[in-house]
Amino acid sequence: MADYFFLGALNRDFVLPPRGKPLLDVLGGPAMYAAAGAAVWGARVGIIARVGEDFPRRWLDALAARGWDLAGVQVLPHPLETRRVLVYDDEGERTAEQPLGAFARRGIPLPKSLLNYTPPRRIESDAPTPYSLRLSDLSVNIAEGRGAHFCPHDFVTHRLLPAALRTAGVPFITLEPTANYMDVRFLDQLPALFSGLDALIVKEKLLYKLFHQSTDDLWEMAETIARWQVEHIVIRRKRGEMWLYDGRGQRRWVLPGYPVQRIDPTGVGDAFAGAFLVGYRETLDPVQAVARGAATAAVALETRGALALLDTWPELLQARVEVIRQAARRV
Repeated sequence: MADYFFLGALNRDFVLPPRGKPLLDVLGGPAMYAAAGAAVWGARVGIIARVGEDFPRRWLDALAARGWDLAGVQVLPHPLETRRVLVYDDEGERTAEQPLGAFARRGIPLPKSLLNYTPPRRIESDAPTPYSLRLSDLSVNIAEGRGAHFCPHDFVTHRLLPAALRTAGVPFITLEPTANYMDVRFLDQLPALFSGLDALIVKEKLLYKLFHQSTDDLWEMAETIARWQVEHIVIRRKRGEMWLYDGRGQRRWVLPGYPVQRIDPTGVGDAFAGAFLVGYRETLDPVQAVARGAATAAVALETRGALALLDTWPELLQARVEVIRQAARRV
C-alpha cells in the first residue's frame, strides 16, 4: 500500500537531450518522475494515471514488481496517444522543433514507432478529454495516504480532484500547474482551484505569464497566491534556484540549486515535487523539503531517464541536501 500518490500522465518518452545518445521509447511522464523522486527517499508510492491498451504492460509489471501501487492506473480498452517527444537545445531548454527535423539535424533515423506521430494539441477548457482524470480513477487506497501531488495536467483534473482528495482525508496535497491555464483568461478561476493546497510548485515563467498585467515582482505574486489560501509557494527559477514563500508566517527563503552537468532535463521539476512532498511530510520543515527536492532534481538532471534516478545512492542525496540547506538564506 502506498503512502504517497502522484496524479498525472505516464508517457512513452522519446528524448533528444542536450548531449549524448537519445532515449527512445522509454517509460516516462510527469507521474513517473515525481513518483521516482519520492521513491529514492524510501517512500512507498502509487500512481494515478490513464493509459491505453497499447501502453507497454511490461513497464507496469516492472513497477508493480518494485512494490508500487498501480491500482489507480486505468488501462482504457482502446489506444491512447501517450508518446511524448522532447527535444532540447544545447543549453538544456526544451524546443518546439518537430521530431522529423530534430532527428534529421542530429543525423539520427526517425524511429519507426514515430512515423505516424503527430504532437497532440492540448486546449484547456471545462470539457474533459480522454486524458482527464476522473473521480472513478482514484485508487481505493488514496484516503489512507500521507500525501498526494498533482503533476502538470489539464484544467479539468486540477479543478475537480484536489477537493475530492481533501474530502477523502488526504492530509497533504501539492500541485504544479500546467502552462495552458496559467493565463489571465483563467485568473478569476485560479483562487478556487488553488485554495487549500499545502504547496503550489510553479515555474517562474508561468508566474510572469499569469501576472504580467499587474506586477513583475515574484514575491508579490507569491503573496497574492498565498491569499488564495495556499500554505507554501515554491518558485522554480532558472539554473535550479528555488524561492520559498511561507504564506502563514509570511517568510521568504532562497535556496540554490546544486551545480551539476545538464545531461537530461526531462522530469527534473517532477522529481523535485516528489522529493519535496516526502520531505515535508517527514520533517514538517518546508526549507528542508525544498533542499531535498533540489538535491533530487540535480540527480535527475545528470542522469538519463526516470529508472536511472531510482538507482541513486541515499548517501549522495543526503550529502547534497546538507550543502543546499546550509546555503539557504532567509530574505
